[in-house]
Amino acid sequence: MLYRHGRHWGRHWGRPWLLLCAGAVLGGCAVQDSRLAHTAQTRLLGLSELDLVACLGVPDEKARFGSTDVLTYYATSSSSISYSVPLVGGIGFSNGAYCHATFRVDAGRVTHVLYSGEKNATLAPDAYCAPISRTCLAYLDQKGGT
Repeated sequence: MLYRHGRHWGRHWGRPWLLLCAGAVLGGCAVQDSRLAHTAQTRLLGLSELDLVACLGVPDEKARFGSTDVLTYYATSSSSISYSVPLVGGIGFSNGAYCHATFRVDAGRVTHVLYSGEKNATLAPDAYCAPISRTCLAYLDQKGGT
């Protein structure tokens, strides 16, 4: 137990600090995912459509316009944090997000990567799009790509 000026701090102040630290750690993960999503927007350029489908799987939507294909992949995420104080009640936070990653493929090669949807975490734009492109970036690293 922690005491300061005759008061007991252990029970009343330890848990909120734990939640604050957990939030900071999770926020750091979101920033890393944001960077990964932005990296994918440049590193996946020039990738063949065959390699794109090989690392991401069959797209959720596909449209063809002449020699241009538009492939769209969906990702959803939800999370919640709750904290309760006996006899007083509790507080809870929930968060849901989704990302649509759209790849423009001209003449068989990725030429543009766009993200849309509720895709931003706090201080981490496009963070909820990272799960879509994570596998392809690992694929490029494995085969020694750019």
